[in-house]
Amino acid sequence: MSNTKSGFVHLHVHGEYSLLDGMSKIPDLVKKIKDSGMTACALTDHGVMNGVVDFYNECQKQGIKPILGCECYEAPESRLDKNSHAGEERYHHLILLVKNETGYKNLCHLVSRSNIDGFYYKPRIDFELLEQYHEGLICLSACLAGRVPREILRGISCGDMEPAKKAILRYRELFGDDYYLEIQNHGIREEQIVANELVRFSDELGIKLVCTNDCHYTNSEDKEAHEYLLCLQTKKTLDSPDRLVYEGDYSVKTEEEMRQLFPSLPQAFDNTLEVADKCNFDFKFGDYRMPKVVIPKEYGNDYFRYLEDESWKGWEKRYPVGNRERETAKKDLEYELGIVKQMGFAEYFLDTRKTIRWSREHGILVGPGRGSAAGSRMCYCLGITDIDPIPYNLLFERFLNPERISMPDIDVDYNYSYKDDVIAFEAESNGWDHFAKIRTFTAMNAKGIVRDIARVAGYPVAVGDRIAGLIPKDPKMTLDKAWDSNPDLQNFINSDPGYQKLWKIARRLEGTKKAASTHACGHIPTPVPCEDLFPVSVDPETGYLVCQYNMTDAEHLGNLKKDLLMLRNLTIIDTAQKSVKEKYGVEIPLWTEEILNDKEALKLISSGDTNGVFQLESEGMKGFMKKLQPTCFEDIIAGVALYRPGPMEYIDDYIRGKHDPGSIKYLTPELESILSSTYGVIVYQEQVMQIVQKLAGFSMGRADLIRKAMGKKKQDIMDQEAPRFIYGDKELKIDGCVNRGIPEETAKQIWEQMVDFAKYAFNKSHAAAYAAIAMQTAYLKAHYALEFAAGLLTSVMDKTDKLAVYIAEYRKNGIRILSPDINLCHEDFTVVGDSIYYGLAALKNVGKEAIGKVIDERKTNGQYVSFYDLVKRNPEIDKKMLEALAKTGALDFTGYTRHTLMISGVEYLSAQKRASKKQIEGQLSLMDLFGSSSDMTDTLSELPEYSEEELLFYEKEGAGVYISKHPIDVYAEVLSKNPVKYSSYLYADEETGAIPAKEKEEVSIAGIIRSYKVIYTKKNNEPMVFLDVEDSIGVTKVVVFHSLYELINEKIREDRPVFIRGKVSIREEEASLIADSVFFLDEPNYRIWIRFDSIREFRNNESVLEKISSWNRGMSLVSVLLNDKRITMALKIHMSSDQKAINELKEAFGEMNVLVKETQYL
Repeated sequence: MSNTKSGFVHLHVHGEYSLLDGMSKIPDLVKKIKDSGMTACALTDHGVMNGVVDFYNECQKQGIKPILGCECYEAPESRLDKNSHAGEERYHHLILLVKNETGYKNLCHLVSRSNIDGFYYKPRIDFELLEQYHEGLICLSACLAGRVPREILRGISCGDMEPAKKAILRYRELFGDDYYLEIQNHGIREEQIVANELVRFSDELGIKLVCTNDCHYTNSEDKEAHEYLLCLQTKKTLDSPDRLVYEGDYSVKTEEEMRQLFPSLPQAFDNTLEVADKCNFDFKFGDYRMPKVVIPKEYGNDYFRYLEDESWKGWEKRYPVGNRERETAKKDLEYELGIVKQMGFAEYFLDTRKTIRWSREHGILVGPGRGSAAGSRMCYCLGITDIDPIPYNLLFERFLNPERISMPDIDVDYNYSYKDDVIAFEAESNGWDHFAKIRTFTAMNAKGIVRDIARVAGYPVAVGDRIAGLIPKDPKMTLDKAWDSNPDLQNFINSDPGYQKLWKIARRLEGTKKAASTHACGHIPTPVPCEDLFPVSVDPETGYLVCQYNMTDAEHLGNLKKDLLMLRNLTIIDTAQKSVKEKYGVEIPLWTEEILNDKEALKLISSGDTNGVFQLESEGMKGFMKKLQPTCFEDIIAGVALYRPGPMEYIDDYIRGKHDPGSIKYLTPELESILSSTYGVIVYQEQVMQIVQKLAGFSMGRADLIRKAMGKKKQDIMDQEAPRFIYGDKELKIDGCVNRGIPEETAKQIWEQMVDFAKYAFNKSHAAAYAAIAMQTAYLKAHYALEFAAGLLTSVMDKTDKLAVYIAEYRKNGIRILSPDINLCHEDFTVVGDSIYYGLAALKNVGKEAIGKVIDERKTNGQYVSFYDLVKRNPEIDKKMLEALAKTGALDFTGYTRHTLMISGVEYLSAQKRASKKQIEGQLSLMDLFGSSSDMTDTLSELPEYSEEELLFYEKEGAGVYISKHPIDVYAEVLSKNPVKYSSYLYADEETGAIPAKEKEEVSIAGIIRSYKVIYTKKNNEPMVFLDVEDSIGVTKVVVFHSLYELINEKIREDRPVFIRGKVSIREEEASLIADSVFFLDEPNYRIWIRFDSIREFRNNESVLEKISSWNRGMSLVSVLLNDKRITMALKIHMSSDQKAINELKEAFGEMNVLVKETQYL
């Protein structure tokens, strides 16, 4: 697109990808350009090209010519110089615009190099890089922060313009006629000074002028919202005297508005058109860029021949002579290889196999498959997947459609524990500069933005929380939807003009991008250095390159996205199976037919005992499996597919069909062979494809297109295909149902049923692969419970909250979790006898690599015989690591108290470290360091042991969880009579955000008061208290209002054990407990019994009892005994059991009818 007709083009524009600085969303920006009558626009974000593909696509959609660019940061001298003194400039601004493909590649190089080796506060280029990569680029002298404007302002102050002139000539010499002097007018005095000088230099040197507005938001009325955005960037409030302020209007102005700013410089407008006409770059979408794969020399570059040979070798192994599926698999493999050859994706499969093969060779467990790839016989033969597609009717066309060429997508699961190793292999095998992570962007959501804006406006945190709390909890919730659905929200906002303004600003900023991060599993291997294809940044945590484009944009440009997914359940399987082999000498196979249909595993699943079992541990899934009572692997596959929003409504039909085959009805007999495995219910996408093929004669490729159209509700395609399904299409050689003997009305019914089910139908290939992992974990739990438990604990040892839940559960079920021992333990949790040793790598401040060295030293040179021996042999042990080992009991073998190790041991270590440092510096002899050989023994000053309470406190501090026991365990007998929920019942799931507890649900908890805070109510100035009650898993927030606080205030103190009943309150995605009653477990608790002859007598005296209890408030429960019925009733009445109260009861109901008794029932 060229030949721009507008009289002006914006060449200096920041969109939302200039994070927390540019505010314009890309569609809004382009629409403003179009509505203003302009036909082209540039995007020049600060130091990055994050948004250029998004911008390009939106411009194409709206008929605007896109000009890709960047406002680069240029180092004053060398980009490698990273030392600056106070007051010195660290960088200048420079606008670069892409003319053509060469320019695009060069801008990618410049932006990439600025991040890779020029980053110092900002990503910086320098003149050396410009000399190397200037071709195909247009350069503008930029805003007041540019080198030339700064030199002009310095020249004005010192009377010497020669440095400014030299800078201009240097750029002109490099860029020639593609260098332009940029003038701006935002009403800033310095801009006018610079503009006057630039006009003079333009006349003197013959360099053309362009006028720009430094656009940071779309419309002038966005100025106020932009001020809030800048405060978010700089972490300031509007009241901060030093907050960043943009003077003037930085909106996307119309041509008329711009001409008012520069009335005497029409040439500066014409030159913007000249620049736009020079810029003619278009992205090429759809050309796939396969990474280079090393294959044996004899194959040359014939990747397909190598793939073909490897596939047939795999076929021989998977289907040896005598295998009943051998010939079927052979036909399938021939067919699939033909499709892959036709599509040209051989390198993709070889590259995927490379990583899987390396992982297995290095003992890293790889999942059996994921997604539609599990339907490919070729992938199975190559070892990419481990589930045979044939027995389960998994379809290749669901994976790779011969009638729709698109890049295959194979996702692979790896053992979570080896995440870094797998990614490192990918980077090393491709080359560091041929491998990149993928950028992701976070936008401001409804709840977050109201909190942010309230903070910037200077409101207390409670105001932002209050508004956010009135917004429904839904990831897709918007402020407008929340407003329409909640009158309470409207009333609160309308109650204060300040809140109304806050809401208005929040609405304007909602959805704006606020942060960039890296995709959790997406990576791009490239055939050439990454920066030849796209701009990159550097991940500060890993040092890997990061593609600046998001996943979708990167893929559309033809880059191969590779998902390296890490699954904790594979850690469970791997750890447990290694433990079984070590302990029993048994090698448990993976995903075999026997394991997938193991009766004991299916029995365990049917019982609902599935904590830790992949895909089956949610409460809902447990209930489903209990009702279903699965008897085969197919039931587990269906369970994985059905238990999701949407298909859940068919769960009852599925269960009914399984338990009552007579209830299954098929609209036509031809459906039975397709739906019998799912008891007449359409569960899988593959079944939709089979129905279309078998009943109407569609090809499998076309059947997949229909499946996709139904799933995505593409009505136009469904309207075209419905008549073909029913009546056929001669031209396309489709018979149709009617021509195959199926009645017209029946065919219509089947179509409608498919459309209904297909909206929710699941990919069976994916379900089968994940069901296999479910069965493998269930098998291990059913047959090797201890080893499974150790594997489960190992898989979550970096997740303290989950670790605490599982440890508490195992302790409750009688499985002993032993404190760590440096001489007996490993990095992971380890089974020893009938117990599990705590994993050393799970301790706080004990890195896996460091503790691994300590364990390797023990394996090589024997167990540690003393504290001194341990420290001497392991220089990597530092103070924090030593403290963690001591606190948790890992050093108890030394014979020292933990108190001694924590104080004297740490002092000893510090002294040795100091001495070692001096020796390195040549200040000590070896004798000075160690003394004589007779002195080489433990010489710690012994201290008495901590109290039991202190030991438990430090144990939790060192491990993050209670290992040996929890202080509340002392009261196990009482709590067995008064069931409680763990604190985790009130926690939000970190993946789904769901809280198990329900609003106003009655819940009992028990724990230790770790802290409390008394406050006074604003209304009546009455005291109430907030308690933090800790159990073996975590902390529950408890609110005790004034009426209850009055009864217990003198008893509240830290570290007291309590039992609390209350109602759940959920606010801001966090749950707390509103206490109804509080019992202190370290003091006796009493129950008051009152005897009545009959229920009538009780009812007649009930008001008297209530009156007495109201006069004598307390925590003792009141129960009544009815003589005539010989029954007891516990009332919802609590009162004091002191002598005064008891005397009043006896006076009212008779001395022989009142009894006070100590009780464990609270």
